[in-house]
Amino acid sequence: MIPDILKWGKRQLDKLGSPELDWVQVEVTTRCNAACIYCPHTLLRKRWTDRDMPMGVFRRLIPFLKYTDLVYLQGWGEPLLNENLFEMIRICRDRGKRVGLTTNGMLLTDKTLQTLVDLKLDVLGISLAGTHSKTHNRIRKGTDLDRIISSLEALRTIKDAKETQRPSVHLAYLMLKSNFDELRKIVSLAKAVGAEQVVASNLTLILDPKLSAEAIFDDTGEKDYYRTTLEEIKKDADREKMVFEYHGPALDDTSLVCRENVRAACVISVRGEVLPCVLMDPVLSDKRMPGEKGPCHYIFKGQRLPLNSLFFGSIETESLTQIWYRRDYSAFRDLFAPRTTERP
Repeated sequence: MIPDILKWGKRQLDKLGSPELDWVQVEVTTRCNAACIYCPHTLLRKRWTDRDMPMGVFRRLIPFLKYTDLVYLQGWGEPLLNENLFEMIRICRDRGKRVGLTTNGMLLTDKTLQTLVDLKLDVLGISLAGTHSKTHNRIRKGTDLDRIISSLEALRTIKDAKETQRPSVHLAYLMLKSNFDELRKIVSLAKAVGAEQVVASNLTLILDPKLSAEAIFDDTGEKDYYRTTLEEIKKDADREKMVFEYHGPALDDTSLVCRENVRAACVISVRGEVLPCVLMDPVLSDKRMPGEKGPCHYIFKGQRLPLNSLFFGSIETESLTQIWYRRDYSAFRDLFAPRTTERP
C-alpha cells in the first residue's frame, strides 16, 4: 500500500511540478571519428569509454520532453555515429520540439543531409577551429575544412530545392591564440556557406599544460586586442544581418558568468545521468594512465585542479522532476543566481 502511495505521489509531482527548461542537452554518444588536439576524447584516450546512448535510455526521456522546447543532441562525441540518431530526431520532432545537433562535419554525406532536411532538423552546428584548411585541419585532426565547406554548399542546394530554411546552420568556432586572427574571416565564410549564426568560444577545459599557451582567456595582457577584434567582427556580422556571439576572453571580476545556463537547462549523459553541464562528466573508465594517481586534472589559470564528475541522479531510476528538485541539485543551482547576467 505505502509503495503504491509513493508512486502515486511521484506521478503527481511530475504533473504539477515539472520544471520549465530552456533546453535539454542529450549526449547521444561518446564515440568520435576525429582527434582534436584539445579534446578529452583525444587527451584521455587511454581512459576513455566509447559508448552510444541506448534507445531504451533515450525513450525514458520522452515523458520529460514536455519540460522544454529545445532538445540538443550533443555531448563529447560525434552525434552522427549513433545509428539511432535519426529516430531520436524523429521522436522529438513528432512531439513538436525544436531539435539541434553539432557535428564535426565528416559524416555529412548527401544522403545524410537529405535525411536531416526531411526530418526538419532545426539547427545544424558545425565545429570549426580556423578559416584556413591548414589551421583547422591541424587543430581538429581527422577533419577537413574544404570537405566541410563542400557539404554545407550541398546542404544549401538541398534546402533551396525543397524551399526550406531548415536546418539553420550555426558555426561554432573555438578561439585559440594560434587561430584567433583567422576569426576575422569567419563572417565571409559563414555567408559563403549559408550560416546564420557564429558562436566563438574559449578553450576552457585544458587537460594538457602545453595547451595553456593557447588559452586566450588567460592572456590578460592582450585582452584589449581580443575584445576590440571581436567587437569589429560583430559589426561585420551585424552588417550582414548575421548573429555573432562570443564569450569574453578574459573577465575582470570573480563573479564569472556561467553560460551553460545551469539554472534553466540540464544535460543527460550517455548513461542517463543528469548533469548541470557536459564538462562535469568526461566518460572515463577506472583505468589510470601510467604514473597517474587519483582523478584526472585540468589546468585553470596556472592551477592544476581535479576533474571530478558531478551528477544528481539518473533517468533510469528517477523522473527528471524528482532529480531537478533534489535538495543538493537545487542548492547547486542557487550558487549561480548572481552569475547569470549576460555579458559580451
